[in-house]
Amino acid sequence: MNRKTLVALLKKIETLVADCLKAVDDRAFSPKVGKEAPASKHVRKHSAGVTLPDCIVEVRDAGFFKEPRIAREVHEKLYATYPCEIDRVAMALLRLNERKKLRKASKLVDKKKQVAYVW
Repeated sequence: MNRKTLVALLKKIETLVADCLKAVDDRAFSPKVGKEAPASKHVRKHSAGVTLPDCIVEVRDAGFFKEPRIAREVHEKLYATYPCEIDRVAMALLRLNERKKLRKASKLVDKKKQVAYVW
């Protein structure tokens, strides 16, 4: 190969690369047609920055824990404002007890003794 053909081939390669880069840039800024983001399984309905323990402490301060409450009762109370699984509520209650923001108690439910929380 002589120098002249080599330069001609390099110029062709350069124009091809420039065309490819332009197509990629155009595609990156154009709206996606026909492709939507997949819907998330778990949709958060509560506002960002408000945690489950914050919600529990809020209802505690409102007097909800004057009588012993089991995790199911707390879950039912919070579900409208903070939808989540009952297991998360139970774990949050346990952690709030460890941080001394709630006290453990017991409660009879269907003739069975269950762990309850009170303040």
